Amino acid sequence: MCLNVLCFYSVFRSVLASRIIILYEYSGKAKKIARYVSEKQYIATNPNRITMRILLLCLTPILACALQTQNFVGSFDLVVSHTNSNGTVRGDTISYFFGKEKTALIIHARGKQPDLRLLFNPADSTITGLFEMKGKKGGYILPMDEKHWPGMRTALREYGTGPRKELNYSGDTKEIEGQLAKEIRAESTNYSAVIWMANDIPLNLTSVLAYQSVGAGKDASDIEEFDQFGVEGLPSEVVLKSKIGKGDVMLRVVNLSDAIDASVFSTEGFILSTID
Repeated sequence: MCLNVLCFYSVFRSVLASRIIILYEYSGKAKKIARYVSEKQYIATNPNRITMRILLLCLTPILACALQTQNFVGSFDLVVSHTNSNGTVRGDTISYFFGKEKTALIIHARGKQPDLRLLFNPADSTITGLFEMKGKKGGYILPMDEKHWPGMRTALREYGTGPRKELNYSGDTKEIEGQLAKEIRAESTNYSAVIWMANDIPLNLTSVLAYQSVGAGKDASDIEEFDQFGVEGLPSEVVLKSKIGKGDVMLRVVNLSDAIDASVFSTEGFILSTID
């Protein structure tokens, strides 16, 4: 089993390359948006004829609950280092922004790939993806449902309602980001975990990771393995040792802040298309 958090780059590429890449083509003064819905299906649409429509979905109890004020308002970066069995180390970073009514992530791409910003808005039941390529701003709007976001239930569940266990505190402590952290040891089916808890932040790590599971056909079961650790709250650091030879992982929460730049939720200047 490969945890989705270990596959940021492949998830990013599958979202951009095989499902919803928006390309810009110019022919004289006419500008078109070319959208790849799949690797074999190509659709070209004239943006002048695109009408932005709000997806008025019937709110499920899950989304209705999500409309309430967030337990945590602030931002942080999740830094992940993955060490393969051959010793190769890969690093990825995702920035999270939890507002009172909306949530945003920025998946920071490596190389020449563009970053991907995802906006989650329970009020109108939409997920908006934004990116820039060659100076042009494009994006898409997805309905917020379990088809397009398999991890939705996990991401939006109320804090404190996830699986819990009696925690195995080792008694060891260390300073992380200026805070004293306590060590917890835990086990899941495929990993042994060392979890360092420093801040009493009302966010569940499994829920945080579930925001990455956007995309029809994705499997959220890998992320939900974190529930087996039975830890509520957001750890400052997690070290995972694979039991099945999949490589080891370190997750770190850095740049924790109660401030959010409001522009992270803006779609101004982006040409968007709606995907059903």
